[in-house]
Amino acid sequence: MKKLSFFLVLLLSITSLVYAQWEFFEHRYKYKLSDVLKADRFIKKDLYWEGYRNGKVVGYVFLSKELTNDLVGYSGKHMETLIGMDTEGRITGVKVIYHSEPIVLIGLKEDNYKRFIKQYPGKSIKSPLKLGKDISMDAITGATVTAMVQNAIIAGSARKVASKVGILQARVAKKKRKLSTRYVRMTWEELLREGAVKNLRVSYRDLGLKGSEVYLDLYFGLVVPPSIGRNILGQRAYRDIMGRLKEGESAIFVFGRGKGSFKGSGYARGGIFDRFNIEQNNKVFVFRDKDYRIITGIAANGAPDIKEGGVFIVRGKEFDPTMPFKFTLTLPYRVGAKKIFKSFTVEYRLPERFLEE
Repeated sequence: MKKLSFFLVLLLSITSLVYAQWEFFEHRYKYKLSDVLKADRFIKKDLYWEGYRNGKVVGYVFLSKELTNDLVGYSGKHMETLIGMDTEGRITGVKVIYHSEPIVLIGLKEDNYKRFIKQYPGKSIKSPLKLGKDISMDAITGATVTAMVQNAIIAGSARKVASKVGILQARVAKKKRKLSTRYVRMTWEELLREGAVKNLRVSYRDLGLKGSEVYLDLYFGLVVPPSIGRNILGQRAYRDIMGRLKEGESAIFVFGRGKGSFKGSGYARGGIFDRFNIEQNNKVFVFRDKDYRIITGIAANGAPDIKEGGVFIVRGKEFDPTMPFKFTLTLPYRVGAKKIFKSFTVEYRLPERFLEE
C-alpha cells in the first residue's frame, strides 16, 4: 500500500512538473483592434471587423482562430493571431495574441518571434508570401515548423477575408467535375508526359552553391484517380490508402532523389512536415505525421529509384482534386555558418483524361 501511495505521489509530481513546464511556454497578450489597423470605429461582420476612419472603410481586422483554426504549430496548438488588412489587400499589422511554441528550447527569445512577425505589414496578400523569398526566416532560424505554420496562418486567414470582401477573386462555382474511376495501365514516362506526375528539380546552382549537379529531384501528384495512384503505388498499397480516406478527403504522393530532402527532420520532432505544403483557392494545407505513409519505391514500369517517398492525406473537404493547386517546397541550406531558406513552387493541374463530366 505504501509503495502504491509513493508511486501515485510521484506520478502526480511528474504530471504537475510537465504541466508547469508547458505553462512556461504559453504566452497570451492583451490586444485591441486598433493595434493592427488605424481606424476610429470598427463594425463586426461575420468573420471580420470593418474598420472606418472619417466615415470611410479603410480596412479589415480578423482573428486567425476563426479562419484557420485547423493549422497548429509545433506544440499542437493554434497560434492565435490578430491581423489587419487595408482595402487593397496590404497587411497593415499582425499581432500574435497567443502561442505555446517552445522556441526557448532552441535558444530563441520572444523578440525573435516578434521580429519575424514584423516583416508582414506592408506585404500584399496578392503576392505568394513564400518563406525564404517574400518572408525571411533569419530571425527564427531553427524554428522552421513554427515559421511555416505561422506564415500559413497569416496568409491563409488574410486570403479568406480578401476573397470574402472582393479583394481577391473567389473561385467561380462551376459544374462539379468527377475523378475518373477507370484504370488504364501506364508507364512512368507516360504519366510524366501526361502531366499526372509533376517534377521539381533543384540544382546546387539554384541554391547559390557551387556545383552543377541536381540537389533534389522531386516528383509529386494525386493518388486518388486509379490510373495514377494504382500505377504509382501498386494495387495493394493503392487499395490500402483508399481504405484510409474518409469521405471528401484526398491524397498526394511525393518522391525525392538526390542529396536534398523534402521531408527534413522537423516532422520527427514536432509532427509537422515543414518543408512543403499545397495551396488551393486561398487555402493552405500542411501535413502532419498522422497524415503520412512511407513509400520506398515507385511501382510504375520504368520509374527511377528514390531516396525517400510518401503518401500524404489531404484532410477536410475544402480541397478539390479536380481543380489546380500549387505545391511549394522550402529548402534550408548553409552558406558558411549562415542558414538560408529558398522556396520553389510548381502548379499541378489534373489532366482531362483523368476526369469525367
